Amino acid sequence: MFYVISRVGTYVLGIQSGRCVVVYALNVFNFIEGQENDYKEYSVKAGKIIYGKGGRVISSGWNPIRELRGDIKRRHMIVVEFPSEQVFQEFLDEAEKDDIHRLRENSTADYIWTLYEPWDMREWVKHSK
Repeated sequence: MFYVISRVGTYVLGIQSGRCVVVYALNVFNFIEGQENDYKEYSVKAGKIIYGKGGRVISSGWNPIRELRGDIKRRHMIVVEFPSEQVFQEFLDEAEKDDIHRLRENSTADYIWTLYEPWDMREWVKHSK
């Protein structure tokens, strides 16, 4: 297995067999009214696991100012970067062991949680001509 490590700011990116192993977890959701404190507790506990494993929240937003398309309006979004899919799985496993997923599940609705590989869109456009 071939690894190249490069530093971007204070963050280390790993490349495995020519592929970047960093992954992004996109979370879009709504709160269940009156259950927001459960999500705050989940955020603190999940954050300790995520940051402890080298992950980080790279973006978050709320209160969409314009809805261009979609089936259900979701008012909150978070993007979390993990060093690898394996680290993401370790996060899931530890969160399950610590029984914190229930806090998220009991406090949110309309949840979409998807894991993505990085995509260099400029390279993609350049090579599709």
